[in-house]
Amino acid sequence: MKCRQEEQARIWFRSERVFASGNDWYFHTREGIDVGPYESQFEAEIEAGLVKELLRDTSSDEVAIAVIRDFVLDSYTLGRPLLPTFAHDDLDARRPVMKA
Repeated sequence: MKCRQEEQARIWFRSERVFASGNDWYFHTREGIDVGPYESQFEAEIEAGLVKELLRDTSSDEVAIAVIRDFVLDSYTLGRPLLPTFAHDDLDARRPVMKA
């Protein structure tokens, strides 16, 4: 398993990255961010793949979080606003401020 630069090797649990919550679909990043909502599982899987490619060469968690933030902010520009949630309190402090 390849690690990002300056990142300790970790054991990742094997489960689905895409999940449903109510009628909405989300995907989970290894940075602890749930991105969505999406209307379908297929849409969430496609978007998860896009984010995975964007994160492929990131060098740190801070860079990865910035990439995810830009992905979420771009969703507003495209008229498909996303509402990410954060699994870690320290990430919540970095949550992008979304204005309508």
